Amino acid sequence: MTATDAWPAAVAAGRRRDYSTVLAPDVLADGYGVLVEALSPGPVGGPPRLRTLGGGRFTVAYVTHALTTADLGEPGAPRPLRDEQSRPLLMMCGLVRAGTTSTPPRESDLDGARRVALAAYRHFLAGEEAFRALPSRAVPVDWPGGVPAATPARDRRFGRAGVAAALVVLVALVGWFFLRSGGETAPCAPATAVVVASPAPATCPPTTGKPGR
Repeated sequence: MTATDAWPAAVAAGRRRDYSTVLAPDVLADGYGVLVEALSPGPVGGPPRLRTLGGGRFTVAYVTHALTTADLGEPGAPRPLRDEQSRPLLMMCGLVRAGTTSTPPRESDLDGARRVALAAYRHFLAGEEAFRALPSRAVPVDWPGGVPAATPARDRRFGRAGVAAALVVLVALVGWFFLRSGGETAPCAPATAVVVASPAPATCPPTTGKPGR
């Protein structure tokens, strides 16, 4: 067993609001927009996808989950959740860890992250317009591999300049538009590692994240 600390994270669409950060590691501070750019929808039920963030400071492993009424605790047979235009609602959820690795975490740990993400999603759906991403705390997981991050844990925070640099990358936005344009989930291209530009030095003070992205 290779124990490390990781943070649950999630990006999802609502009935009225497009893809937004629902759950983000508390160490990302003003960097919630980085998750929206990096977590693009993939095949529902497919293997975990891996992305690197912040010039190798973090790795995120996530899966794409098609949301149903069962996820909201509604009785009866599960039915797909859809937005106001009858498009399926998807949630990308998983774990973020410090350092880089090409090995995903255990499925049981990803399942645990999904349960935390679904609890956060219920809050999101209850008040989409005013919702701000909820912070998550690190939990011990079995996630092998990994190269340590270049900076001490206490300094692993994104500043405002880091968010701006990440937004320039515009990871997978075109794919999102295709996925959100019709009634069914479109096939996705194979996962590739995306490295976001390194953020500003940790001396920049963190600021409060804005709603949504």
